[in-house]
Amino acid sequence: MKNILFVCAMKREAELIAKKLKLDKLPENLYKKDNISLLITGIGKQKTAISLTKYLCENVKPQLIINVGYAGSTDIKVGEWVCITRSYNYEWEIPGEEKYSMLDFGNQSLEIINSSGIKKVECYSAESFVTKTSLKKSIAFDMEVHSIAILCDMYKIPLMSLKKISDNLSLNDYYDNLKEENVFELESCLELLDGKIL
Repeated sequence: MKNILFVCAMKREAELIAKKLKLDKLPENLYKKDNISLLITGIGKQKTAISLTKYLCENVKPQLIINVGYAGSTDIKVGEWVCITRSYNYEWEIPGEEKYSMLDFGNQSLEIINSSGIKKVECYSAESFVTKTSLKKSIAFDMEVHSIAILCDMYKIPLMSLKKISDNLSLNDYYDNLKEENVFELESCLELLDGKIL
């Protein structure tokens, strides 16, 4: 069986997935059973990079990493799942480099679910909550996946990222939507993966 690592930023994102997969709680924000592990990294690119690097240094290299979490979007319906095809760092603006460039790592295409029922989009990762953008295409914004993509590229690990749209680039939307269970439950990602990955 393929060794799979789920990566989530927040405890609330991870707990129901861990429960559904019947994973055992281990120290240091880790769950595991048989060939499946789940790591809670903390919010943001820096915490994600540190937590995932530590995991990869101390454990058997997974054959697939699946990132599951929330994302904002300008035009994708709140509550809809999307599959990320490529990641960008939203904050780099370096002279001589393309704006939002992927630079040396995180340049690979991500694994996708071959299903017509889920939208495939690019994702831009920021270190803080994105509330406005000049980008016009149908995309998602998060705070973690580009760090994961960089490490997966370096370690040659396939990466799949599934994001549930939680808001339309509005903090008010985000907090209002916290009350909506169908928006913030994430364990339904397992239905998308069933028979394809798991």
